[in-house]
Amino acid sequence: MNNTVTTSNALLASLAIIKANWDESQGTYIDNFLPFFLDAVRTSVSDDIEMQSLHDSIHDRFGMQIPLGVLTTLSKRAARQNYGRRENGLFIRDPKKIDTLPSLDLQKSDYLRKQSALVNELMAFTLDKFKTIFTETEAEDALLAHVEEYSTSILGSFVRGDQYPAKSDHTENPDIDYIVNSFISHVVKSLPESFAHLEAVVKGSMLAVSLYLPDASEIGRGFDRTTLYLDTPLIVRALGFEGTQAKSVIDDLLTLCRSTGAEISCFEHNVDEVKGILNRASRNLGGLAGVRSQRRQTDIHFESVGTTSSDILLLTQSLEDNIAKLDIRIAEKPVVSSSLTIDELELERQMDEEMGYSSRDALLNDLDSLTAIHRLRNGRSNAHLETCRAILVTSNGRLARIGQAFFVRGGDHQWPVAITDHHLTTLVWLKKPHAAPDLPRRQILADCFAALEPGKRLWERYLVEIDRLGIAGKASESDLMILRYSTEAERGLMERTLGNPANVNSESVTEILEKAKAELAKPSLEARDNAMASELEAREELLGTREILRDKERRIAQELISRTEMKDKSVTLNQRINDLENSEKKRKSLAKKRADRQASRIYYSALVTFGAFILTSVLTLFPIVHPFFPNWLIASGPLCLAVSTAGGLATLYFGGSIKGSAKFVRSWVANRLEKKYLRQLGF
Repeated sequence: MNNTVTTSNALLASLAIIKANWDESQGTYIDNFLPFFLDAVRTSVSDDIEMQSLHDSIHDRFGMQIPLGVLTTLSKRAARQNYGRRENGLFIRDPKKIDTLPSLDLQKSDYLRKQSALVNELMAFTLDKFKTIFTETEAEDALLAHVEEYSTSILGSFVRGDQYPAKSDHTENPDIDYIVNSFISHVVKSLPESFAHLEAVVKGSMLAVSLYLPDASEIGRGFDRTTLYLDTPLIVRALGFEGTQAKSVIDDLLTLCRSTGAEISCFEHNVDEVKGILNRASRNLGGLAGVRSQRRQTDIHFESVGTTSSDILLLTQSLEDNIAKLDIRIAEKPVVSSSLTIDELELERQMDEEMGYSSRDALLNDLDSLTAIHRLRNGRSNAHLETCRAILVTSNGRLARIGQAFFVRGGDHQWPVAITDHHLTTLVWLKKPHAAPDLPRRQILADCFAALEPGKRLWERYLVEIDRLGIAGKASESDLMILRYSTEAERGLMERTLGNPANVNSESVTEILEKAKAELAKPSLEARDNAMASELEAREELLGTREILRDKERRIAQELISRTEMKDKSVTLNQRINDLENSEKKRKSLAKKRADRQASRIYYSALVTFGAFILTSVLTLFPIVHPFFPNWLIASGPLCLAVSTAGGLATLYFGGSIKGSAKFVRSWVANRLEKKYLRQLGF
């Protein structure tokens, strides 16, 4: 990449610095340029500096040619701030004071970086969209030309140092103009930081106008009994017939003008022209007018918002009331006076030759506007906008230029009879820049989007080529309808020709037709593609649903298997528990049975034994039977009697019986034995 700082690049960065100076200092307009003067003084090799040397230094470093008279004024301000003194036409600097000044190099480098980014973006955009290669210098010059074109053409004068001209609506290279406007439209939507830099540059260029006014000290002066007469296109915009973007710009301009004392009016013939525009727009709705001579912004706006012919009829009937609501007075033309007679035939000839009117009515209306301003001024005016009494405000730069050439150069009018809305916007914005800070931005956007629409000459050339295609039988009626009335063809016309009538030929129109047909077919193709995509998506969704169901079935099956396994395990476990419980019951039952059997044996043994004791004790009471029993038995008789007696007494005492006592003993013995056996079994 070329890192050389060109004049165009340096100038664009300098304009951004001017805007930054204004934001920071809020001083007089001439103060915006004092930092450049002091920087040139600081970097000078000599302490005694000529004005011409400072002029050349500022031009070399910042691309600006500040008039010598302005430099003299700046030297006086620098001297009052003790940066030096003036002597014999020289500025003699104070080195100590000057050395305290910060360098502009850092600020300049920052803006050059932003400028470089903007230039690179323009180069990339041009290559991608238009397959056109811009060098870095060409891109810088294109941006500079755009800023000059859309900020009152001041920059051409700023570089050359001569008086600024009225803005022209003609560009020497419409191809590049369209490319740059397309780029700015892209920047607005996608690169806000880059657009902010461009806006700063434009504001800086508007502030730079102050260098070239006859008396910069009178910038803030208000209008004194001066009326601004709006040309027909500006009335159309103020009424909103070209969309909100264009309306917002003219609204801001009119508000600023009124705030500085200006009155706003229009002529009756301008109102009649607006009615003619509305009538033509009504006929053009839906392409009912056949081949249109020119597709205007009003047609595009009405179609975009769905306006009907009935709506336009109502707008026509209420036109005067709607103009009055905008606080715009409708004035009659001043009467013709022999003392103010001019060579109208010569003026008419110049206008027709320069502007190439499509209808004589339009030419006569513009002629009436210029001559009416001449008569309202009584044939002369001074050099100040604010006190010129009447001026025509137009969007047509060529009309303003013709008015300047015919009347100002004649010597009686020091201020032109007509001024462009861009020019007026800058001059009025300088009076109160903080009252409408967004006006430059809106002006940029309005101009940008307007430049992307076909101009009159381009459209007429385009219609001629369309007719040729139809006559040659190379296009059907439906093709001709597409070329004449579709927005796709209109957009293709601008992109194919870059807004340049010279690029219109049979080949380009054929390409425009093919592209427009492809664009028109896109909705059906997109609908088909969308339907196919929807079907594919539905199929994929169905397959996905099926897969989900399969996964769910697999999960359910696995869950059933798991549950079955768990159930089987549970049954097995319950069976084992039951087996263990049954085993335990059996073992306990066995222990109990063993204890019962053992206790029963003890029980019966005890009964037998106790019975034997009783029997023995009874036998011992009868001696007659002694001979029949052994001696030891007879000898044990007293003992058995004692035991029997004791047992009987105990049984009687506790209220039982011998059998009951035996059962008690059996139960106690059984319990004790059962516990013993359970311990042995592990319980």
